[in-house]
Amino acid sequence: MVYHRAGTECLYVSVPTQHGRVKRSTGTAHRPTAKAMARMLIELGPRGRRAWDLLERVADNSLPLAEVFDAYSRNDLDGLRARIDDVDLAVHVASWTAWLTDRVSAATRQRYFTHLRTLIPEGKSFQRSAFTAPAIARWLAQRTQLPRKRRKAVTGSRRKDDAPALPASASTKRRCLAAVQSFSAYLVEMGVLATSPVRDVHAPPANDPRCVFLELPDVQRLVEGAVPPYRALFALAYGAGIEVSAMLALVETDVDLARRQVRARGTNAWTRDRIARVADWAWPHVEKHLATITPGERLFRGISRWDAGDAHRERLTVLGLTGYRLHDSRHHWAVRMVRAGMPLELVARQLGHRDVVMAAKVYARFVPKHQERDRWELAASALDIEKWPELGTLAGTVPDTKSSQPLVSDWPVSSRGGTRTRDPGIMSAVL
Repeated sequence: MVYHRAGTECLYVSVPTQHGRVKRSTGTAHRPTAKAMARMLIELGPRGRRAWDLLERVADNSLPLAEVFDAYSRNDLDGLRARIDDVDLAVHVASWTAWLTDRVSAATRQRYFTHLRTLIPEGKSFQRSAFTAPAIARWLAQRTQLPRKRRKAVTGSRRKDDAPALPASASTKRRCLAAVQSFSAYLVEMGVLATSPVRDVHAPPANDPRCVFLELPDVQRLVEGAVPPYRALFALAYGAGIEVSAMLALVETDVDLARRQVRARGTNAWTRDRIARVADWAWPHVEKHLATITPGERLFRGISRWDAGDAHRERLTVLGLTGYRLHDSRHHWAVRMVRAGMPLELVARQLGHRDVVMAAKVYARFVPKHQERDRWELAASALDIEKWPELGTLAGTVPDTKSSQPLVSDWPVSSRGGTRTRDPGIMSAVL
């Protein structure tokens, strides 16, 4: 039944609920539309679909009847229910950053926050229904490089306009996706999401590992031409493979003068807290710098990572070297050690890697050449002869093919085929 109330223009209808009927405005004075709403209420009421979740919201004025009618007309009541139960995810960004405090470093937390803000802009709502795998995939595909800060143009300047934004690199997109994955994991843990939509989004393939480095003559020119204290800082970077953040955190007590080693405390992982041996060519620069500081003082007090990077670029420019970064000093140290035959496990340990996988992936190509392998083979043969004298010095030589007797191995052969060994270590391992 549709009727007017005194002093109102809009028509009213009776809305059924589980506890009786209430009178609510249709929001329109158009009688045919109001009658259509009344017929909808009959279908959604006790004799129809019994859509109490929607009718109760209309009764307590938390949902306009007109909005229900619009969804009903589009056959979108389920979509309306989803929108009603939707949650603004933007309000969870602040608590997520607090949740990250004891999980990642401060620098990583700031990068995650910056990347997430490109998906959820500050001051705008972001509904849970919009946080889907297709939406995240489209956002990730549209990521562009961050614009560089430029000085304001003066009046009449002939400076050209900024170049159009270029697509972000694969590594940048992977970091963006990592930020969203962290936010999604937090929402699942807090019960805001039942499942993570990010699990269906695939990250771009990782770039080939960078391995650009200077050879020792150029490194020595770079270090010796630098002014203190950057001379000692560059010597540590190239002579021990320590990252900039760990070097800037060093104090005088972290240096072991007797063993020529340094305790570097990195922050990316627990493995970054390690002991690093300084190369012989670099140690005099470090030792000379230590004589200029007081006990317990920071080795490079007052120097930021940006100061170190700027000083390194200036030295490269003077030497005419391009395409190198201060972080590439780690590659120089690692390649020099691998060429000398240091095991990759030790290389990974001094670099602070969690395991040997990255070291093998990047530096395995620099393992000793065949000349060094021949030297190690001679050493292995000498150990074989020392361990098993009965083999003699002719083991491995070409047999005499003129003999009519069948070749007989020096090793005892069992009746079941194969060989037996007298080495108790191998026998114990087999048993």
